Amino acid sequence: MNTKESLPVIRFQIADIELPKRNLSLYAHLDKRRPNKKGTFPIRIRITYNRSHRDYGTKQYATENQFKQIAGKRPKGAEADIKINVISLLERAYHIIQSLTPFSFSSFNESYLNKKNNDLKDIFNWYDDKIKQLGKNDQVGTAASYKCSKLSLKEYVGKDVLLFNDVDENFLKKYENWMLSKNKSSSTIGIYLRPLRHIFNLAIDHQSDLIESYPFKKYKIPSPKNIKKSLVKAEIKAIYEYNTEKGSPEAFYKDIWLFSYFANGINMKDICRLKYGDMKGDTIEFRRAKTMRTKKNVKPICITITGDVRRIIEEYGTTPKISKNYIFDFLKPDMNAMQERIIIQNVTRKVNKYIKRITKELKIEKNVSTYSARHSFATILKNAGVAPSFIGESLGHSSLSTTESYLGSFEDDQRKVNIDKLKDW
Repeated sequence: MNTKESLPVIRFQIADIELPKRNLSLYAHLDKRRPNKKGTFPIRIRITYNRSHRDYGTKQYATENQFKQIAGKRPKGAEADIKINVISLLERAYHIIQSLTPFSFSSFNESYLNKKNNDLKDIFNWYDDKIKQLGKNDQVGTAASYKCSKLSLKEYVGKDVLLFNDVDENFLKKYENWMLSKNKSSSTIGIYLRPLRHIFNLAIDHQSDLIESYPFKKYKIPSPKNIKKSLVKAEIKAIYEYNTEKGSPEAFYKDIWLFSYFANGINMKDICRLKYGDMKGDTIEFRRAKTMRTKKNVKPICITITGDVRRIIEEYGTTPKISKNYIFDFLKPDMNAMQERIIIQNVTRKVNKYIKRITKELKIEKNVSTYSARHSFATILKNAGVAPSFIGESLGHSSLSTTESYLGSFEDDQRKVNIDKLKDW
């Protein structure tokens, strides 16, 4: 008869000797109940006391086969690194357990997680911790999103405490309807609910019993309506040829919008952060600010410096043109993250202000913004027959990584041919 093979566990030797004397046990195991998007499972520390157990996250993940190697005697490479991290957490847990007489899970939580039991149950407490962490990492934009999400939920529930057990599928549906009654878009609802989903995922790392009541299994966060943001070639041509007074703000911000369009649909934040050191001959190579913190070994985006891109840099670029200097005079080297955010938001507002004024004059009946430049870059190339893999690479989309792995990067000559189609009118 075939029996299902059980997975090994990771143990801390002295804990196996000392803790049974107190009806306690301690080890790390692979929790196979809920894989993440990569198909790996969380490694959790399990403490058992008088037949009751609690699991605690380690921020380490593995497949079944990887975990077998990790739990083995001589893991190598990445598996060895994971085991070292897990063992160090087991050691810390062991010393805390030994310091608690008598032992209780509430006392352990307060020492190990720096949280009291009530804090663990309160969603808003987890929000506060996440917002502090984002602030320390200078992720001010993301921190602002979490603050807005928390404030909206507090307004909805009308109190300062929101327990995980109170949030189920019905709660989320009612919250969504409440937001709609306040004329909030599906996009805004999604922006507010995605942080809440992340908070649940964080809490599950240390309260694995929440997996069973996880409300986002059935409830689906609303997706934004697919409003077309791209322009057609004739509209791009009209903007390109629109006469502006040389040296005016209108001329400048129109050219910044065109720079975005011709330079791979680069967004305003990345335009502001470009430096002369990013220029490599006839190309600009940069990494998106959006992905620098979230993805390792992100492939740089390569922009071809066309005549239009070069003209805009020559006309508006800062001096001296040395590697450490920003290309455009928006940011200063000594600015902190919050100051950078305010400047970038201001630049975005001004570009939107002037491009809307221009498109109104041109009788383009679309809500044109900075996003339109990026969407137009992608759509026009797609309609011109350019391979989606090239477009994805140019935009910095990670979803085409599989395609890139066997197509490889585009040669400079092919990149030039493709980019030239942006002005094929």
